[in-house]
Amino acid sequence: MRRYKKLLGLHFIIGLLIIGIVGCSPSESKEEVNMEDLPEMGDFSKELTLHLSGSFTQGKIEDDNWVQKKLEEMFNIKIVNTKSNTWNTDEVSLMVASGDVPDTFSFTAGNQTSKQLYDGGVTRTIPREMIEKYAPLYSELIDENVPGWEMNLAPDTEDQYLNLTGYQGHTAGILWAPTFRLDWLENLGIDPPGEITPVGTEGGLERMYFTDGAYTLEEVEKILHAFTYDDPDGNGKDDTYGMLPYNNQLHWMNTLMGAHGVAAGYNLMENDKLISAEISEKYKDGLKLLAKWQDMGVVDPEWTTIDVETSWEKYKQGKTGYFTAQRSYIAMEEWTKTRAPQNLIASNPDAKILVTAPEIGPNGQQGQGAWMPVTLLGDAFHISSKVTDEELARILQVFDYINHDEDSRWTIYGEVGTHSEWQGTPEESSLIVKDEFPFEEGNMGFNAYNFRTYPGERLKWLTSEKTLELMDKFFAKPEVVEKMAIRPYRYDLFNETKGEELTKRYSGQLNTIVEEFRMRAIVGEIDVDKEWDAYVEKWLKNGGEQVLEELEKAPKVSDLLGE
Repeated sequence: MRRYKKLLGLHFIIGLLIIGIVGCSPSESKEEVNMEDLPEMGDFSKELTLHLSGSFTQGKIEDDNWVQKKLEEMFNIKIVNTKSNTWNTDEVSLMVASGDVPDTFSFTAGNQTSKQLYDGGVTRTIPREMIEKYAPLYSELIDENVPGWEMNLAPDTEDQYLNLTGYQGHTAGILWAPTFRLDWLENLGIDPPGEITPVGTEGGLERMYFTDGAYTLEEVEKILHAFTYDDPDGNGKDDTYGMLPYNNQLHWMNTLMGAHGVAAGYNLMENDKLISAEISEKYKDGLKLLAKWQDMGVVDPEWTTIDVETSWEKYKQGKTGYFTAQRSYIAMEEWTKTRAPQNLIASNPDAKILVTAPEIGPNGQQGQGAWMPVTLLGDAFHISSKVTDEELARILQVFDYINHDEDSRWTIYGEVGTHSEWQGTPEESSLIVKDEFPFEEGNMGFNAYNFRTYPGERLKWLTSEKTLELMDKFFAKPEVVEKMAIRPYRYDLFNETKGEELTKRYSGQLNTIVEEFRMRAIVGEIDVDKEWDAYVEKWLKNGGEQVLEELEKAPKVSDLLGE
């Protein structure tokens, strides 16, 4: 009954939204702001009440938490905490439909774009004049990062913004690499593809080796076969497999597809035609190779029924020789200790891991999809349409401080030494919140009001020394990024088309078509060559054609990068 009432309420509220009772007209929030009526920067003489949330809000906040009380005192505000889970699609949809959103939010869940939120009267615009006055550190960040102020402009304006954007410094460079059981390679007499060096000297890092050399796909195939059939662990049993994928993500195949020159989710030109990666000949070749490996028996057959967490736990049992991993996993950062391959290093003192550059494909291609298609500016921090200019001025000052001023480190990690500690060299390594304190929200309020953005020193607080070393050594080297980061051919960076709206509208059915075909192809239920044309036609007829037609209006990424 409670669920029925909740749905009924949601439908009623949606109805109100449609007839215009909830929310306000977008035009109301584009009126010119009178700066002379607003307080000076740092003038907090008037107490304001603000309903705040940020990128990490999951409804676990406790009132009067440690960060809240300090922020309230600094900025003379009363914070009303957001108790909803902004990572939950249903809860976000309810908030948006009712117009009952916090004054600030950056929903992780939900399916509306910034423009749709604004058009629906849920959010207001943010005048550039106010940003420059009340958020000078953020303004400096946007000044320094092209295309900066050109992004996120509200329709028909030149100085009003739909949101504040973040700097995703943690995604710079390429993220993923293939890993192999080095002790197995040694047992089988297979040489590494280049000079190898340990990632560190202790704590398991001395058994994690890296080389910027790479195996070809043909060499990988032979290795997977040997891992499966040549008793690589020497126990006399036929109990090992070459690789162990999982069925709820595609990270396990990103470098293998990259070796074919394609990245899932992106578009490319093929035969002078703009197409999606999932209907390209390159993707088809990748699927055929994976189907061949499945048929060879070198892929653990349980992969079709397990998710990534289960695959990490199964990898820990030491029966798989190949796994893809992020550079942070290779550096054995604290938050990756349950993930492959760190979990095996920790549980088996004899295990050694070889990390290589992405595999080399038949045409010499190597790589993976770039995490950010064009620029490191991304993500969106929104302001509710209910927020007045006076409140916005105070919000911008709070936003600028907790997300861009390095003195605000306590809003994420508390006092270093009391609430958190350096993982390695002080001021040069990542910060770890002590186990007795909640990492996010709770009674401390860490990350409760912050945005997902990592400019300047914030990347160091988030990233271990060893990960930064790996980035300098390989993963973020300009020549590596230029060669191996696969980007889309066209991308609507400036929201000039309806592409994002169409993608959201059709993504459900298109993803289903792709996922079903991919699974059936790899496990050998269908002949890829025979079924391919029908699959492509089905994809196009179920919204794919409209998505691609709209995408044709977007700029070329090569032009955007050139700018």
